[in-house]
Amino acid sequence: MKNILLILIVTVIASCGTREKSTAENPPLDNRIAAQLWTFRYDLEKDVPGTLKKIKALGFTYVEGFDAPYIVGNPDDFKAKLDSAGLKMFALHWNTLADWRKDPSIIINTAKKLGAQYTGIAWLKESKADTVTLAIVNEAADMLTKACPLAKEAGLQLYYHIHGYELQPLETGKTFFDSFVSRIDYSCVRLEMDVFWVTYAGKDPVQFMEQYKGGVELLHVKNMASNVSTGTFDGSDFMPPDMPAQNWVPLGKGQIDYKSVFQKGKEIGVKWYILEMDKYDGDVYAAVDSSLSYIRKEKLLP
Repeated sequence: MKNILLILIVTVIASCGTREKSTAENPPLDNRIAAQLWTFRYDLEKDVPGTLKKIKALGFTYVEGFDAPYIVGNPDDFKAKLDSAGLKMFALHWNTLADWRKDPSIIINTAKKLGAQYTGIAWLKESKADTVTLAIVNEAADMLTKACPLAKEAGLQLYYHIHGYELQPLETGKTFFDSFVSRIDYSCVRLEMDVFWVTYAGKDPVQFMEQYKGGVELLHVKNMASNVSTGTFDGSDFMPPDMPAQNWVPLGKGQIDYKSVFQKGKEIGVKWYILEMDKYDGDVYAAVDSSLSYIRKEKLLP
């Protein structure tokens, strides 16, 4: 009897230990999945090594960066911290337009030091009050095109991250974004579509992907709460700076049909799916983990 009791105790202890280990660190992810570091910006400002370790524990190998001083100010140091955490930066957003105007080689060299395969522009507002104009959208296209030879020489792919404000209509019935696309070549500039913001702008994300196939190679994925109205465009700004954090929810919840998005991504050759939460009313790590669980459960990347 004592032996049986001892066996039961050992079994319980072992199972508890196994359970803790499985929840502490998720299995590695498909190489097409990455985390956008913007999601964890507040933690990164306080503790880079600790935050990177927590991102790695979610199962990520790849991250997408942005031009925060603690990332691009000393790229060799940040690269060492990524290496220590077992992470790789596959892409780098660089949103300071003045830097693209002045000397894009600095951006390209920094991205290369960080180990990135892509670098590009993800934001056109130099202050929250700015209204994005057709002239600024066209300038972004021209700056990326001009930087293309430098990027190719360095072995990098340039890209542009689409937010809703490029979808302002022109009198012709086309949009600012159509003008952008007419000024680039997809071999030079790939497109990164933000599924949330394209939906918020009133567009069907699957139709949008089909329309710009050949260019759309990366997606930012997160879902939108079911009660959020879309397509309420006033002609000046698709990116309200004070949207409530409750507007963002993990994949598997909300109004965007991600099964269709991933299916269309497979059809048109999307290479990267980047999980991001611009804001979140709760534990952002738990939200990202929930999105990952949904991707695994639904076998969205078989």
